[in-house]
Amino acid sequence: MKNQDQIVQDEMRKLITKSCVNLTKKSEYYSFHKALFKYYFNALEVAIDYDTAIISLWNSKPKNMQAINLYGVNEAVSEKVSYSNLEETLKGCLENGENQQRFYKTMLFYYNNVKEPLVDTGVSA
Repeated sequence: MKNQDQIVQDEMRKLITKSCVNLTKKSEYYSFHKALFKYYFNALEVAIDYDTAIISLWNSKPKNMQAINLYGVNEAVSEKVSYSNLEETLKGCLENGENQQRFYKTMLFYYNNVKEPLVDTGVSA
């Protein structure tokens, strides 16, 4: 019998598979992909170019012991990550942990239109 964390991971994998069928920036799943990458990479902003298979990530400057300058936008760090298979890349971003599970449940409820909690009650439908 699967525990709740395994069920959430399985449902996220299914949602990722479903979301990678029609890859366009206008797709309803573009924001899902962005949110998952933002969370995984701890980025401030993410852009995905499906045509060139490149993920652009923007973060604030690397943290150090000095006070954070909120107006240091010109010192932001930009990175580009290329991928060969978006579905596998997204699935590779799934992690275990309490905070991750909470985030994944939120994503499932929002993007998968789940109407009931993901708890195994032992009753099959």
